[in-house]
Amino acid sequence: MCIGMPPDGGTAKGKNRQNKIKRMKILNALKGMVPYRLVLMRRELLPLWALWTRKNMKRKDMIEILHFHLVDHCNLNCRGCDNFSPLAPETYTELSVFEADCRRMAQLMGTKNRIKEIQLLGGEPLLHPQVEMFMDVARRYFPHTPVNLVSNGLLLPRQGDSFWEACRRNKVHIVVTKYPVKFDYHKVAELVKSKGVAFSFYGHTDVVEKTMVCVPLDLEGRQDGRDSFLRCARANRCISLDHGKLYTCSLIPYVKYFNQKFGTKLAIEPSDYMDIHQADSFGQILDFTCKPAPFCRYCNLKGTVGNIKFGISRHERSEWTGEKN
Repeated sequence: MCIGMPPDGGTAKGKNRQNKIKRMKILNALKGMVPYRLVLMRRELLPLWALWTRKNMKRKDMIEILHFHLVDHCNLNCRGCDNFSPLAPETYTELSVFEADCRRMAQLMGTKNRIKEIQLLGGEPLLHPQVEMFMDVARRYFPHTPVNLVSNGLLLPRQGDSFWEACRRNKVHIVVTKYPVKFDYHKVAELVKSKGVAFSFYGHTDVVEKTMVCVPLDLEGRQDGRDSFLRCARANRCISLDHGKLYTCSLIPYVKYFNQKFGTKLAIEPSDYMDIHQADSFGQILDFTCKPAPFCRYCNLKGTVGNIKFGISRHERSEWTGEKN
C-alpha cells in the first residue's frame, strides 16, 4: 500500500512528500478505472504467481508490513473474519508492552529503516482509549517508517481534536476499509482530509464492494505447509508482532480465539514465532520470515474461496473451515 504524507512546506523533504501524494492520487484514480472482473482475476492469479516464482521464500532486506494489534475485538461482526475478531473478547494491548516491542525492533533495526510500513489495526483500533499514545510511541521509535491506522472508519466521526492532532503530529495515514453497511464513507473521507490528515480507502473498496475470502482451515493439519506458504498472500509480507512474538502470518497469533470457541486444537509451536527479545540481529528476523511455519499445515490454500458476499457472523465454525452446514 502506498503512503501519502502531509506536506512539509517548501523544503526538499516536503516537496518529495507532495510528489508522493500526487503519485498516490494518480494511482487511486487508475484503480478506480479497473473493471471489477480484472480485480477478481488478480486475486485469483496472485497465489499461482507466488507459487510459480517462489517469491515468499526469497529473503528480503526489509519487512514489508508490520502489524500491531491495538485490540483484538471489533465493532463490526464480519462473517469469517481472518483476525477471528467476532470470537474475541474485549482485549486491549497494554501500551507498555507495545512500547517494549517497538523499542526492541528499533534496536535490532539500527540506524537504517528496514520496515516499509507499520499498520496499527485490530479488531478495530479506534476502540482502544489510548490510540493517540500508540501513535506517539510508533513514531518515536520509527521516525522514518510510514505509519498507517487501519480502521473500518465507523468511529472516526466521534474523534476529538486531540486525536486529529496526534495524527498530524505523528504523520499517521488513516486507511479505511469500506464495508457494505449503512454509513457515509465518503463524508468520513472528507472529514479526515479536512483535518489535514492523509486518507485512503483500503484496496479497491472505494469503488468495488467489499467481499470476503475464505482460506479453509484444515483442522487435522494435513496440508503441505511449504505449498501453503508459497501460495499465501500474507506469507513473508504481513508480519505480526504480538507481545514480543513475531509471526510470519497475521492468522497465527489470533487463532486461539477459534480454538477457545470451538474446542479445536490448532497447535502453535515455538517454531511458529520468533521472540524478538531473544533475537541477535534484524537479519535473523529476515531469515525467519521467509520460511514456512509449522502452522501452515492448517491452511488449505488450494481450497480458497473468494468473492464471498459480506455478511454478519453467526459464530459458526463453518465460516472458517468451509464445512457445509
